[in-house]
Amino acid sequence: MQRSFCLIVITSSLLILSRCASSGTKGDAAVIMVPNQPIKVDELHSKAPSDSEIETLREAFLSRPAENEEVYRVFVTSDGYERKQVAHSDNINLKDDKAGDQAIADAFRKFDMVNSLQEGQLRIELYPTTGKFYRIRQTKPSIMKETDRIMSDDITRWQFKFAKNEIMPKDFRVSYQVLLRKKITREQALKILSDQNKKKK
Repeated sequence: MQRSFCLIVITSSLLILSRCASSGTKGDAAVIMVPNQPIKVDELHSKAPSDSEIETLREAFLSRPAENEEVYRVFVTSDGYERKQVAHSDNINLKDDKAGDQAIADAFRKFDMVNSLQEGQLRIELYPTTGKFYRIRQTKPSIMKETDRIMSDDITRWQFKFAKNEIMPKDFRVSYQVLLRKKITREQALKILSDQNKKKK
């Protein structure tokens, strides 16, 4: 049976993906993805989002209205990296770096042990004469410091191009979402969590 997906946006931070049968019968149970929720052992039982669900999450994030001072938005899974410019397209652009994009996606493979949607935001400050990085600051951290570190390092490889040699904007924000998906068995995940707890003692 073919199934379509109904998208319901409850708030800017809560997304419900509901599988709806195209024939009009009752849909499957809703899948709720809330950014920056604590990762619990219960996640070990849940299934990873489907390709269609991931696409819905990606589109919801990339298409929502731009925030104040936000210029770029990045959505990452271990299978891909997508960046969208949401403001100042007449003033600033980025050089393509497909290899770098893939390297960042690959860096998240080792975290695909649970289903979790991470969201954060960085503030970028550039030198007004050269357009080079002056400072990169975390303004809205996700719940995983590893995610924030990777995304902050990611920004440092970006190479900007400016119209008419004018550095504009010099101070802006980059938002990101990183979707982790459980690609290991429950037993493997429990062992990893157990090993991590032993190291903390």
